[in-house]
Amino acid sequence: MIKPFEDPPLIGDWCREKRLGNGGFGVVSLWRNRLTQQTVAIKKFHILQDRSEITDKHCERWRNEVKLMTETVQNENIVRTVDVQPAAFIQELLRSSANGLPVLCMEYCEGGDLRRVLNRVENCSGLREQDVRDVLRSLRNAIAYLHSLKITHRDIKPENLVLKQQGDRFIYKLTDLGYAKALDKQSLNASLVGTVEYIAPDLIYCDRYNCSVDYWSMGVIGFEIVTGVRPFIPHAPITRWMMHVQQKKPADIAITEDNRENYTYHTQIFPENYISDCLRKQLERWLMLALEWNPKQRGYVPYKGPSNSEQTPKSVKFAEDNKPAGTSTVLKIFSLLDQILEKRILVLFCLYDCRRIELEVTPDTTMQTLREHIAQSTGIPVDEIDFILPLEQKQSRVEVDTRPYDLYLPELTNRPMLFVVHRGSRACIVQRDLKPHIPKSITDVFQNIKIKLKPHMLRQFIANAYYFIANEQRLYVLVLDGVRNYGLTLNDGIARRKDEIGRMNKVVYGILGGVEYHKLTVSHARDALNAGKQIPSTTFEPVCQQWEEKCARIEANVRKLAEMADKISKRYESVLKRSRDALRHTLLHGYEQQDYFGLKTVEGRYEQTRARILERITHEKSHMDMSQAVYECLKRRDVLLRDPAFQELQQQLLDIRHEMQEIEKVLEKVVELTEKYKRELARLTLEHQDEVWRLLAACSSRSHTPTTNGSLANGSDSGAVFPDFDEMAPAFAAPESRRRQERGAPKFLVGGPVAPFQSLVANGSIDENLVRLAEGPNDVDELIAANETLILTTNDLLCDSITMLK
Repeated sequence: MIKPFEDPPLIGDWCREKRLGNGGFGVVSLWRNRLTQQTVAIKKFHILQDRSEITDKHCERWRNEVKLMTETVQNENIVRTVDVQPAAFIQELLRSSANGLPVLCMEYCEGGDLRRVLNRVENCSGLREQDVRDVLRSLRNAIAYLHSLKITHRDIKPENLVLKQQGDRFIYKLTDLGYAKALDKQSLNASLVGTVEYIAPDLIYCDRYNCSVDYWSMGVIGFEIVTGVRPFIPHAPITRWMMHVQQKKPADIAITEDNRENYTYHTQIFPENYISDCLRKQLERWLMLALEWNPKQRGYVPYKGPSNSEQTPKSVKFAEDNKPAGTSTVLKIFSLLDQILEKRILVLFCLYDCRRIELEVTPDTTMQTLREHIAQSTGIPVDEIDFILPLEQKQSRVEVDTRPYDLYLPELTNRPMLFVVHRGSRACIVQRDLKPHIPKSITDVFQNIKIKLKPHMLRQFIANAYYFIANEQRLYVLVLDGVRNYGLTLNDGIARRKDEIGRMNKVVYGILGGVEYHKLTVSHARDALNAGKQIPSTTFEPVCQQWEEKCARIEANVRKLAEMADKISKRYESVLKRSRDALRHTLLHGYEQQDYFGLKTVEGRYEQTRARILERITHEKSHMDMSQAVYECLKRRDVLLRDPAFQELQQQLLDIRHEMQEIEKVLEKVVELTEKYKRELARLTLEHQDEVWRLLAACSSRSHTPTTNGSLANGSDSGAVFPDFDEMAPAFAAPESRRRQERGAPKFLVGGPVAPFQSLVANGSIDENLVRLAEGPNDVDELIAANETLILTTNDLLCDSITMLK
């Protein structure tokens, strides 16, 4: 049976699925169209049990919210209204509406609200940096927009920030404008509304207030999303809360109470958080503005005159940067937050000491500046800092002229954008004896383990204990991720050398082939020149001996070079294989899903203790469960860092890197020697050719000298005629033959392509233009045979050399 004023479960094609929550004085339900699957959140005036409690003021506020949402407010960070069809559906809803009040049809935000997000165990010490940025940016846009319309919200709290999924991320949207009100010309209102935990003090002690009450609520939420707790003694009753908040100085952004009722005023955000130090320091400045006690100074800074660098927000023009008439301050609550959120903070992770490093980067920031900042943070010398790029980076390596500004990745604010390695460390990549950073609340309890913690101190202790264990889990995963990226970078650098090693081998064996050809040329020249016995042995033998000695010397050197190239190739293949094997190590696979510190069990312990705090059944041993979890975490941490498999993996990668560095040094020397021997072989070839021509010239001059015995005139010894060496085979070409070579005969070029020689015998006959001999059939046949042998041998040698090169 449907109660009075209760919506029916089904209206036409629309089905009521569930209640989403309650607003200031409205209830929100989820409706789904069974045909189109469209979802809509419908808010109706909340029916109180005692209908007499519904006053005209309630009805006025409700109509005001509906009017604002449907007619005035249109912003991407404020929940928008939607048009629902058919009209009969809305009419049916109005029938069950109290006092005939209108209903509010809004887009369905399926991600729940910010309070639900903050209540998750993993967020007990605050949200991750990217989420913090998203919340602050969304809240700033929504509040600034409302204020530009002269509307103050007055009830900003985590429950009124809902999450709408957009693609693969969530957008935060402000909702519940039930308490929102358009302020009069004096921007004053005198009614106490809103949620006590987030309202500004002036809403309590002042008769009048202005839109700065929203700044206070923004500051409280900003502090809570960073640390997980509200800033000012959240457990204290309102009277004590007011007393201490009123006593705080403008620089104080938090107040805490210890177990002995001592109060501490803080000017800094608690260290147990997940944001970078750069962002934390900037937000501390902003929180001083937002959490100022004096409402007339809240959100304002001293006015220093016009500045060209101060710009208004991008999309909507606000009057905040204009100097108020008759005042010496200017509103900066929004523009300062814009400046903070626009800053690029480069996040690095040093593997050597497991330290997170951050640096604000601009287009003018240089790599030298980054290196000096790392050296100052870690103590690693500047010239011993190496960078490892994660896979998400588009660049392949960090060069001297690389801009740190270009290494910033907005989607990686919660992960390192760059890993830092200590190049000078030969013993390890990650130090074994790293001291853990234990929160002070935990060390205080460990020093007095039997102490009974008050509920608020117990809540802080279990939150810090979970934060510490979760942070150790995160750090160890980052270490493994860094080691894996170290191995990937090392393997990539080794693989890039493969082509260079191949080219080196080809060139070395090409030179060796050239040496073999030069050796054969020297041998043939010696035999051919010595065949006629026309060169005196006193001249010929020393020359031949010099040729052979020089040839033997360069051959020995080049063969040693070839042996060295073979050793480099073998060592390189070994290093390449071992680098690939290292990446297959079991520690480097599936580590992101591994629960190394039993975090799931710790979450259960945390939830149990938190439930006892809420039920107020704590005792002197309530903290022992989480204390035991911290102790087990410390033992597990020591085991993981000293794990022999982990140490072996590090040593393996370091050995591979060291050996590859040695190979690169030898490779550089081999390349240098290769160029040297190429020039030496070319020089020897030219010297040998010059020497051959000198001997041939001397022999030719002697062969044309008239004989004294007159044997040629008598014609009695025609078979003893000596061949004309100027007309001999290609190996010893006369000036005419040299001119033929210049017109197109093949030449041997060291280090270049080699074409085979043309055969002297074509179609079974001898080309007389190539070989011209004197009379005498025996000389002709022997010379032809010798030339054919020389050419065939040369062709075989060159073919073998080309095969080796391929």
